[in-house]
Amino acid sequence: MAPGAETPPAEIVVGPLRINLDARSAVLGDVTLTLTPVEFDLLSVLARGRGRVKSREQLLDEIRDRHYDVFDRSIDVHISSLRKKLGDDAKEPRFIRTVRSAGYMMVHPE
Repeated sequence: MAPGAETPPAEIVVGPLRINLDARSAVLGDVTLTLTPVEFDLLSVLARGRGRVKSREQLLDEIRDRHYDVFDRSIDVHISSLRKKLGDDAKEPRFIRTVRSAGYMMVHPE
């Protein structure tokens, strides 16, 4: 890398969803999503673990160091809000699938 050149931003791409970890922003298609800090952290944790189920406890552990007051069941509320912003349907998810009795998982949109 040339001196003075900046490292490229860390970005996770899931279909039409682009998550820029450095800028803490998410873009769906060409629309910038307005996410709360908790929603952004949940989205990035799920996207990094794409294809793997994350339990509520794992999600809490991975975002807990951010000093949020987040509790087991509030994860469900944040996921619900995140789905709305992603235009996702819990019954036919494009992005976040609920795995009964296990947790949540980021899926590859078809």
